[in-house]
Amino acid sequence: MADETAEVLIAGGSMVGLAQALFLAQRGIRPLLVERHAEISAHPRAQAASPRTMELMRALGLEDAVRANENPHAQYGDILQAESLCGAELGRFDGPFPHDPHDVGTTGWTLIGQDRFEPVLRDRAQELGADLRFATELVGFEQDADGVTAELRDLGDGSRRTVRARYLVAADGFRAPVRESLGIGVHGQGVFGRQMNVVFHADLDPYVAGRAFFLCFVSNPQVKGVLGKLGGDGSDRWVLAPSLRPEDSHREYGSEECVALVRAAVGVPDLPVEVESSTSWEIAAWVADRFRSGRVLLAGDCAHVMPPTGGFGGNMGIQDAHNLAWKLALVLRGQAGPGLLDSYEQERAPVAEFTVDQGVIRYLQRSGLDEEAAARHRPETTVLFGHVHRSDAVLREDGPDDGSPVEDPTVPSGRPGTRAAHLLLRRDGTDVPLHDLLDGGFWLLAGPGGGGWEAAAATVRSATGLDLAFHRVGDEEPPEVAERFLKAYGVGYSGAALIRPDGVLAWRSPTLPAAPADELSSALARLLQRVA
Repeated sequence: MADETAEVLIAGGSMVGLAQALFLAQRGIRPLLVERHAEISAHPRAQAASPRTMELMRALGLEDAVRANENPHAQYGDILQAESLCGAELGRFDGPFPHDPHDVGTTGWTLIGQDRFEPVLRDRAQELGADLRFATELVGFEQDADGVTAELRDLGDGSRRTVRARYLVAADGFRAPVRESLGIGVHGQGVFGRQMNVVFHADLDPYVAGRAFFLCFVSNPQVKGVLGKLGGDGSDRWVLAPSLRPEDSHREYGSEECVALVRAAVGVPDLPVEVESSTSWEIAAWVADRFRSGRVLLAGDCAHVMPPTGGFGGNMGIQDAHNLAWKLALVLRGQAGPGLLDSYEQERAPVAEFTVDQGVIRYLQRSGLDEEAAARHRPETTVLFGHVHRSDAVLREDGPDDGSPVEDPTVPSGRPGTRAAHLLLRRDGTDVPLHDLLDGGFWLLAGPGGGGWEAAAATVRSATGLDLAFHRVGDEEPPEVAERFLKAYGVGYSGAALIRPDGVLAWRSPTLPAAPADELSSALARLLQRVA
């Protein structure tokens, strides 16, 4: 018999694992997360939270907390290119993180390092009841038809415990020991190169010389990499991310070598430098062959790795966790059949394939794109918001389907499987973005003539116990909002659209049918794979 039980065990306590714990806890599931490191990493790694990630943070009431921890130079946004920090300037260009969501989303990018973002996720997850155990290692696990039995080791005192969980989420990073133990392979272009992160302390203000920039790309015979400030005004804490040569891919750099790289990047041979820490990582592009093996589900870098250009990787992992959390919660509560979890891989694997490809294209832009790659390039707004989900958790409609993994979100179709288009709904006299309201349940939006859907939603809510909210667009909203809803969601005056907890359109009815409660109940039963 196991020493303890948990509904969900999460392996890995970096950004994706913490997000998974937070999203589950927000839905009333108390997960157990284990992380072998004793504390959150001091390295910034991922540098930005995308508009889609920030949309999820807004719905949790965390947008202000995240923005309060932004990079101290985030307001500058642009990037300096130079031989070294005090050497010849080679130019400036706009950063890769535009702030205008083009009326598609509710908010823009937040330029925040992973080291600043993770504590926000951790603190809120703990507030909501998640059990987070650092300095605790997943030693091994076995699964059967009913769950997973895992062995944990406390790295402080060496003691071991067994945990019985109904599901295991592997968020253990690109080295992916859980995935490898399952024998799940990967496919893709593989490793391009390797980079380091060197966190150091030095007084660089004299060499910044009052210039405003978010990052400084340096390039000279001694070092090619990126400099960025980690502390606020008056701080001497910086990070250098130098590229390594292929022949150095598996070599550890000592403190003296790190100091030499920093001095070369700044352009001051005798600069006083104190190295706080250093680490190295691979620049790679691949996707796991499977995202699920029985009771084990893969998320984040364990499931897909992409180049850092574009800031897609960590954000993709957070959205994996968000997609998975509501499905796990409904299955664990018995409100959905276990087959609902099959839709996680059905949806996230194609999204990963597409996004990894877009990350590779942006990485290759540095050396020029060939015609084939240039033809595959999609705007950031489409990469972030335009995914088309095809799975058993979407009631797809008859008609033409070009099979594209994305559509242009600035011209929404409203077809099931796409993200619900941005709307400002009137709630208690205040305009509130629709996606701010998506906090874990389903939403049924009806057109101005769809009053009959309200009673249908109440009937289904009472019969199933599902969290199902209703709103008739046009009751309080001005006519132009109702018109936008009808056009963007592709329904008629009395029609309705069903939105999943993750903001994806699951089903729509062009008009009000004779028995709307029956139609709605049938739709939910099919997409949730409910067993009668």
